[in-house]
Amino acid sequence: MVQDLPPRVVRDAFRSARRPLDDDELDRLQGFGEFTRTELERVAYEVDRWARPQLRQGEPSAGKGSEIVLAPDHARVLDRLFASGIAIGPVTGQHDWPYTFALMHEVADVGCLCSVTVTLATAFCLDKWGSAPLKERYLPRVVENGGRGQGATWATEEQGGSDLGSNRTLARPGPAGRWTLSGEKFFCSNVGASFAVITARPDGAAEGIRGIRLFFAPAWRSDGRPNWRIRRLKDKLGTIPVPTGEVILEETEAYELGTPEVGVIPVMEMLNLSRVANAVGSAAVVQRAAELAVDYARVRRAFGKPLAAHPLLALDLATLATEADAASLHALDGAFQFGRAARDSPPYHAGTHLMRFTTHVAKLVIAEQAVRSATLAMEVLGGVGYLEERPVAKLVRDALVTPIWEGGANIQSLDGREVVRRHHPERRWRAEAEKAGTRATSETIRRFLATRLDAVEALGEEVDAKSMIRSWGEIRQMTLLADRARGVRAPDAYRARAELFAHLRSAPSSVAIPAALVEGAVDTTVPAP
Repeated sequence: MVQDLPPRVVRDAFRSARRPLDDDELDRLQGFGEFTRTELERVAYEVDRWARPQLRQGEPSAGKGSEIVLAPDHARVLDRLFASGIAIGPVTGQHDWPYTFALMHEVADVGCLCSVTVTLATAFCLDKWGSAPLKERYLPRVVENGGRGQGATWATEEQGGSDLGSNRTLARPGPAGRWTLSGEKFFCSNVGASFAVITARPDGAAEGIRGIRLFFAPAWRSDGRPNWRIRRLKDKLGTIPVPTGEVILEETEAYELGTPEVGVIPVMEMLNLSRVANAVGSAAVVQRAAELAVDYARVRRAFGKPLAAHPLLALDLATLATEADAASLHALDGAFQFGRAARDSPPYHAGTHLMRFTTHVAKLVIAEQAVRSATLAMEVLGGVGYLEERPVAKLVRDALVTPIWEGGANIQSLDGREVVRRHHPERRWRAEAEKAGTRATSETIRRFLATRLDAVEALGEEVDAKSMIRSWGEIRQMTLLADRARGVRAPDAYRARAELFAHLRSAPSSVAIPAALVEGAVDTTVPAP
């Protein structure tokens, strides 16, 4: 599976969106995927095990701030990663949003991908919501050299977590449109960045989420002194390549993004982007888990034959392949939705409400798929998969953060339910699912979609919110799989995976899984010695 770059599902997602990748884009994606699966993955593993980022405290009075020190190979690999334009492409016009997310889909290291995501979010927010003078002064510095200066998005505070309305960081207006921020941020990823977008409440603003605003701040004050202080780095379970720390804001110089009239909206748009990136990164984890498991099972022998030749193990591989396609199609569907809505401003059109609903659903369900798939891949490898010397152990630890980032399942469910109640974007998904069911040649697919569409109507209470969002995720992923099964390129694999998806998402029963589905869903051919 590793040699199929970019993965077929990425190419097909672009064809489905009527935006096929050209030969140059395919070549770049292939080279980028080879880099991420070899050099980047190797260095990220070394950083995780032996070369963690270090905090070096400076003396602010001497003009020396806190500094994050990276191992030479770590800095070199990040330099090459950002040289692709992955973190600034849509802002500079180097490439569009879908292609940016296609690049992200090739980065299964969630820590490195976090650095990319927050840099992209910084550039996006500054470009869309910064004043003309602010953009003229800072945007070239944010995007220069492919975004190598890097950005960050700091919102979380100790007392609030996902409850941004409880934030205490205070913003006070100063001269020449400049503000000063005072407070603390508790989980600051990419903490060594040169620029950050930071949430704060202007002095006298309303309580709760509606009083929160978004501000842009460089790492250095106008007089050359450090603009914030890093108290310490976090000792995390995973995502070690992205340094995360606690930041003290002491009269930090900053500039408001947006206006009092748009209020908290720039914060919400920053989160929308990050949630799409989370979904794409989670899909990348599922894809990589499938690749690692299939590659191992083809060569490892047990009980007289390769693992891939054992029916139960072949079902595990088929499950991983099915999850990889479903997650990738869903995540890239969100990428296209975000691209269409990126320049929209309030009052939003229907496409933006659909994008927001998509981000909540995709972020929740694909992050959960990432955790399940990474642990299943570990099981396929058996004892050696549990050892840190294999990449699957790190993949599992990294995957565990994806359901937490940008708000856990409860947050996504409640916000997604609110979008449904106010704007009904799910009606578009229902119509497409009904159409896919009508066109499907498989009774299994038709029955699955009809049953899920009937059941989701009853999930209206707050206590049902997670079930509702997960159900819509299953409906959407089946719709996308079923549509690809009607395509002209390799429809048999999609058809097998769509039917297997229905079996995997249905309650255990006496209905057998046909062996042909397993054989059609994954290539278990053992390579010649």
